[in-house]
Amino acid sequence: MAITQFRLFKVCTCLATVFSFLKRLICRSGRGRKLSGDQITLPTTVDYSSVPKQTDVEEWTSWDEDAPTSVKIEGGNGNVAAQQNALEQLEPDYFKDMTPTIRKTQKSELGDLDTWQENTNAWEEEEDAAWQAEEVLRQQKIADREKRAAEQQRKKMEKEAQRLMKKEQNKIGVKLS
Repeated sequence: MAITQFRLFKVCTCLATVFSFLKRLICRSGRGRKLSGDQITLPTTVDYSSVPKQTDVEEWTSWDEDAPTSVKIEGGNGNVAAQQNALEQLEPDYFKDMTPTIRKTQKSELGDLDTWQENTNAWEEEEDAAWQAEEVLRQQKIADREKRAAEQQRKKMEKEAQRLMKKEQNKIGVKLS
C-alpha cells in the first residue's frame, strides 16, 4: 500500500514539473516576442551644426513699454448688468429666517417669591432613591460573587474526591507472601 502511494506521488510530481516547464515556455515566448514595427529607436545625440542659428533674438529684459498691462471688460450696451440684477432678484434669500430675534427677559416681582412653596426634601428624596438603587446593585454583585466562589469550591472538592478515589482504587491488591 505504501509503495503504490509513493509511486503515485512520484508520477504526480513528474507531471507537475512537466506542466510547469511547458507553462514557462508558453509565457516566455509570448512576452519576449515583438513585431518589427513596434520597436521605436530614438537618437541619443543631437547634431547642433544642422540647426540654423537665430540672430534676431530679443532679450527677456527688454519688454515693450507701450503694451497694455490690464484688460477692462465693459458691459457694452448695459444688458449684462441688467441680467445680473434680474438673477439676484429671482434667487430666494435662504438666510432671512435665520436672523436672530432678541427678546427682553421678563422681570419677576417680589410678590411672586412670597408665594413660592419650597420643598426642601426634594433633593434628599432623589439622592436617597439613587443611593438605594446603588446599594441594591452592590448587594447583587456581592451575592453573585459569593455564589460563583461556592460553585468553584464545590467543583474543586469533587475533583479532589475523584482523585483520591482513583488513588485508593490503584492501591487495591492482594499481598502474596
